Amino acid sequence: MASFARKTSNGGVALSIASEDDSEKLSADLALFLSNPDLKAALADGSLDLTSYSSTINAELSTLERECIALHRQAAPDTAILREELDAADDILAGLQEMLLGFQADLSGLSGDIRQLQDQSRSLAVQVDNRREAEEGLRLFLERIVIPPNMAECICRGEVDEIFLECVKDLEEKFAYVQMTEHDLDDPACNDPGFTASAGIPPAYTVAGREMVEHLLKLRLQAVDRTRAYFLGVIKQLRKPKTHVRMLQSHALLKYEYLVDFLLVAAPRIHAEVRDVYVESMSKTLYTLFRTYHKQLLLLDLRLATRVDLICVEEAALRDAFSNKVNLSKKKGDPFTIGDRSK
Repeated sequence: MASFARKTSNGGVALSIASEDDSEKLSADLALFLSNPDLKAALADGSLDLTSYSSTINAELSTLERECIALHRQAAPDTAILREELDAADDILAGLQEMLLGFQADLSGLSGDIRQLQDQSRSLAVQVDNRREAEEGLRLFLERIVIPPNMAECICRGEVDEIFLECVKDLEEKFAYVQMTEHDLDDPACNDPGFTASAGIPPAYTVAGREMVEHLLKLRLQAVDRTRAYFLGVIKQLRKPKTHVRMLQSHALLKYEYLVDFLLVAAPRIHAEVRDVYVESMSKTLYTLFRTYHKQLLLLDLRLATRVDLICVEEAALRDAFSNKVNLSKKKGDPFTIGDRSK
């Protein structure tokens, strides 16, 4: 009963709404009908017959309906063609929609691929940076321990000059570096940047460091032998007469004073040998120089006569027994004689 009442009430509401719409439509039609001045005047004077007017209107509507049907029949082929074109356009648009949906799906997949490529690119960038840092550290480490061929060639076969001196300095730096241990690493005074290159590992504990120690020792001994031969050759030149000792010391010994320190560290016995030979040679050279200088001073301070000697000597005492010539060599103690000072 309650549902029937609800249905009834709903039906009544619908009928009331429909009647209101019809009344509004009727009012609008009447207002449109009265807007025509001829019809309004005919209604006012009573000359308008509504029945005949209605028949006339119906006849006109029937005529118009027939004409509209005829026109519709005439336009039926065009309408069919237009319908076909609309269907074809609809199919094309459907195909375009499917294509666009496929593009959208592809773009979604491409965006995922692009994000994946971006992630891979960032990962590869990090790997490249890490490899560059590792490569830089490895390069610095190898530069500190590896012996270049030109350095080995210069130490073994080159002349002892400024290049040889620089090569020996580099050799000593490499040898000191490969011998660093944990004690050197813990030493606050040791701030060698080479530990950073070896990742904080003492070079003496690395395989490359242990391998290079033997090669560095061999090259070091070769440098010691070349240095010993050079200094002994220079010292041998000091013993030669009429040698410019000062020039030789300045250009051949003092110029390579680092090699002396190198011998003191690398081969103390060789250093002591070279020092003893140099001291002996210089002592002999200085002794010879001072002896010559002393002789020259004695020539300048030669005593030819004293207060008891005669200034003049009789010519008879200077004559030879077998000739009348005067022999001046027999004139001893003559203060006017030049003697050996003219030499």
